[in-house]
Amino acid sequence: MRRKHLNSLKIYITLILTSIILSGCWDVMEVNDLAIVIATGIDQIEDEQIEVTFLLYVPNPSGAASGEVSGSSKNSYSISMTGDTFSDAVMKLESEVPREIFWGHSNIFIFGSELAKKELGKQIDFLVRTAEPREQSQIYISQDKAKIEVNKFVSINTAELFSKLPKSRYLKSITLKDIEEMLVNNSQAGLVPISDTNSVKTSADTIDSFAVKGSAIIYQGKMISSISGEKDIGSQWLLFPKTNTPININPDGKNGKVSAETIKKSTKVTPLLEDKTWSIKIKVKTDLLILQNSTSLDIYNPTVMNQLKKEFSKKIKADIEEFINHIQKDLKADVLQFYEAFHRSYPKETDDARENWEEQFENIKVSIQVEVKIKNPGVTNLNIENK
Repeated sequence: MRRKHLNSLKIYITLILTSIILSGCWDVMEVNDLAIVIATGIDQIEDEQIEVTFLLYVPNPSGAASGEVSGSSKNSYSISMTGDTFSDAVMKLESEVPREIFWGHSNIFIFGSELAKKELGKQIDFLVRTAEPREQSQIYISQDKAKIEVNKFVSINTAELFSKLPKSRYLKSITLKDIEEMLVNNSQAGLVPISDTNSVKTSADTIDSFAVKGSAIIYQGKMISSISGEKDIGSQWLLFPKTNTPININPDGKNGKVSAETIKKSTKVTPLLEDKTWSIKIKVKTDLLILQNSTSLDIYNPTVMNQLKKEFSKKIKADIEEFINHIQKDLKADVLQFYEAFHRSYPKETDDARENWEEQFENIKVSIQVEVKIKNPGVTNLNIENK
């Protein structure tokens, strides 16, 4: 009899558990009830107010927003809201959109340069505390107002464009996770790409496309400077190993240039502390693909090939040295994380130098070694004689 009651109890428990499992996705949100965030712009305006601009994709655009709508195109539109903080502006903005704001496809956050110079770290704090934004979202600093840049992307192709940004070998990228680590490490320094737009005219319209033009130097939660040109190229070798870096050289005594791009590259940083002398050895290895040879050199000749390797190595080393001299002597910002490198090998000595690390960083001796391999000189041995 008792066994019968136990069997009945087991059946009841099984039915209860099954009913819970089969209850369905009770908290699911239908796609047509969502406003999907594609990109977000954050600016600081007058009275230290924060203005947030959402670029939203709405599957069914019949539900419009009542806030400041800057433009629209088919299923996409942008809307802006101001608040005392980033989070305050977002909450006000969400109350103006008659849909559930969904951050799962938000691939890019753009911060205005004026805000970045004053309190970038304080506004990043909101993104890293809330669980909604993706850790792999891309972070950029705009040359102008972030709002202006976001409003240019009110296009049906915007979601596809931004989804491909992390996959591009030609654009530098920093993720939300990267900048979170940057702001809490001992050096509190790093680089964030500077975004801009390129306008392309067609027969029917003008199309705005995303572009990266230089890098912002971040130190202690603020943008303290920006770099472009040779300094920025030098930074790519050390801080953006996955980015394709173009190289042009003018071989000694020859007219024309030889152009190449990186197939792959790697960097090894070795700290050394001897007799109170702090030094860093940086070794860069790269494989190159020759893109164009406008000189009269026969690049299939082994002697010429060795000469080109030396020329490319010399150019790469010069770009890296220019970048390192700038951050060491001019900015004293340890964006290369030398502190972390020394701390792994010499924890006690590095901890002792922590309070005066800016001065210590400035005086670190840096030696650079570059190893170049040309994997592919091209499919033709055509030489153009320049007269």
